[in-house]
Formats: sequence, structure tokens, C-alpha cells
Amino acid sequence: MMGDNQNPPRLSIVIPTRNRCERLAATLHRLHALPDGSFEIIVVDNASTDQTKLLAKRFPDVVWCFEARNHGAAARNIGVQRARGNVILMLDDDSWPEPGAIDRLIAAFDRDANLGAVVCRVLMADDPARHDAGGAAGVIVNCGGAVRRSAFLDAGGYPAAFDYYVEEYDLCCKLLHAGWHIDMAGDLVVHHQRTMQNRDPAAMIYRLVRNNIELWTRYAPPSRRDVLVDMDVERYRRIAKQLNAMDAFQRGLRDGVERAANVADDISLTDDLFNQLFRLDRARQLLRNWADKHRIETIAIWSRGKGCELLIEAAFCAGVRPIAVYDSQLAEEENVATYRWRGIPLHDASNVHQIEAHGVLLGTLSPGVAANFERDLRNATWSRPIFNPVPWSNLCDDAPVARQAPASDKLASTVRPRGRAVKHTTP
Repeated sequence: MMGDNQNPPRLSIVIPTRNRCERLAATLHRLHALPDGSFEIIVVDNASTDQTKLLAKRFPDVVWCFEARNHGAAARNIGVQRARGNVILMLDDDSWPEPGAIDRLIAAFDRDANLGAVVCRVLMADDPARHDAGGAAGVIVNCGGAVRRSAFLDAGGYPAAFDYYVEEYDLCCKLLHAGWHIDMAGDLVVHHQRTMQNRDPAAMIYRLVRNNIELWTRYAPPSRRDVLVDMDVERYRRIAKQLNAMDAFQRGLRDGVERAANVADDISLTDDLFNQLFRLDRARQLLRNWADKHRIETIAIWSRGKGCELLIEAAFCAGVRPIAVYDSQLAEEENVATYRWRGIPLHDASNVHQIEAHGVLLGTLSPGVAANFERDLRNATWSRPIFNPVPWSNLCDDAPVARQAPASDKLASTVRPRGRAVKHTTP
């Protein structure tokens, strides 16, 4: 596993941890059992107060970085600085790759000098048929994503000010802006135990709202900026209500607006780079092909996941009309028969068998979530055609995109942000 001074490791695994000694030990045992070749393990301890330091004696070949304070996700920057491998595999202390994945990752970066990062398929360890949530199709996740070390360092790593959440989006925006490309690799599997210890829903909501506002203010194409902020504010407001975390939502909104006002390094992505982040061009082309094959003119959207509004745009661009949205998580004010979301009638998912549309569009641009939705609907013996906009395969096809409408105009007319979204002070 470990390299030496003459033969340094080709890949470095970076794992931050805090007060999860037993879970970390189990993960290290799994990593040591892998048959893959040249890799090293770097653990960055975020000032744990449990027995984590004692693990250094049990695992002496691991590179240990014991920090005096909690750096949050930026602890990974410390690990990458110490790394000797050209490729970094980001893991959590409760995730691990399948045998052979490390060797294939090394080979992928060797083959393509322009490859900046790889999005791995992350499965739930307790239910391997289900995917972890993950992010957008062109964004790595820290429980199972790989990045070229030189590209990571040149981009400045993860933003320390974010603490946790959305830092992967920030990194991938910087990688795309610098000219690197990001691939999806459905055959590279990581398992995630998703330990709930040290997970605070209110803190999660606060950081997601705050960090997303800052993220899109810095990186979104100018024509999309207000709309994207509005999308995420609306989405996390719904989630906050379900988690009884509205106070955290309001604090995140306030602090996000304040940070957005002070963004100095505006690094706006072009429309093309933004499309790469979400794989929008390919989703439009696949949607058009699916609609033509099944003679689809009207669709129902299943759930309001990551980037659902972007998929409404893609549907119009592909010439199909959304006539209903079905969601299992409704806010109180939405749970009425006449409610419309983004101008489309909204229904409880329990009424899905009343759908009159020709087909169903899975309402997320997160590949893991889309795979779960597709599996659930197919297991329910769903009779209508189902479209997955971000399948793990066929995302690298360079086929031309047909019948595109002006994307930003379509999206803006669909979402209708209430003034400049970054100025919101109430939900």
C-alpha cells in the first residue's frame, strides 16, 4: 500500500475526522485490506477530544495530522499539502472504495492530462442498492470523489470560510474556470456508512443557505445569478420547515446576503461551463431523444430535487410541457389542491397514480438521487416511460444538442425571482 522515498504513492487518501474514533478505526481496517497498489492514507484530526490520537499506534503507516482546532472541511487542504500522490481521493471517516477503484482512478488520471476531478458513484453501505444523495452531476462529493493534486492546489483548495457544505461546488467551479474537466465514473464505487454522530440539522441548514448564496454570487453566469440564489433559498426554506430549523434558515439567509454583498473576486462561469457543472446540455439531448422515442408531449416531474428548475427549462428546450409536479415533502402552505409551484400544479406524491402526463421526468440533477427515484418508481411497476436526466452512463456522448431555446430566458421566466435574490431578508 504505502510508497517509500524512492517510490512515492501514486494516490493519497485524505480523511478528516473529529470524535468518531471507532468509526475511523473500522474504515482504516477496510482501507488496509484493499488489494490496490500504490496509495497512502492521510488522516487530519480536527481537534478530537475522544481516543482518536491512540489510533496512531494501531495504524503507524498512516500519515497523521493532529490539529489544535477544528478546521471543518478545510482540514482537507492540510491533508492535500502533506500528500505525496498525484491523485487525491477524498473520503469521510465512514466511507471506503471498492477493491480496484483506486487502481482505476490512477489509470484514469494517467490517461487524460486535462482531467481535473472524477465524480465516483457512492452507495449506502447499509443498503447497497441505494445511492447516497451527492451533488450535481459535475460536482465531486467528499465522501467519495477524486481530484488531481496539482489542480486542487492551484485552485486554492476548499474555502475555509464555508466550514462545511457546498465547498465541493466551490472547488469544482474553480476547476472548470481554470480549464480542467470533470468526469463521472459510475464504475468507480465508494460505500458510505453515513454515520449520524456529530450531524446537526440546524447547522446544516444554516451553512447550506449561507454558502449557496455566496457560491452563486461568485460563480454563476450573470444572467442566471439571481435565479440560482432564489432557487436554493426557496428549496432550503422548504427543508428547514420540515426539520423545524427556520431560525437557522433565517440566520443563514442574513449571513449569506451579507457575504454576497462583500464578494470581491467575482469568477463568473460562462454559460458553457455552468452547463458542464450540471450536465445540462447532455440532459437536454437525452430528454429530446427520449421524448421522440416515446412520443412524449407532456410530462409530470417527480420530486423537487437539486436543479429541478433547470430541468423545467430543459423540458421546454426539448419541446415537452410539464403539466404537474409530484413531491412527497410539501410545506404546509403547499398542501392544498390548487397550489402551483413555479407555475405548475403541485401534488402530493401519494397521488402519483393519477398522473395524466405521457411520461415522468425525475426532478433532480443529482445522479445518486435520480438513480434512487428511478429504482423506486420501477419497483412500483410504474407503467409510463421514466426519464433519468443524469444516468451514470452515456454522459460523455458529444452528440449535438437539438432545439435549444435561450436557456437563461426560459429559466428566468419560470422561476421569477422576487427582485434581486441576494437581497432577500425574509423567506
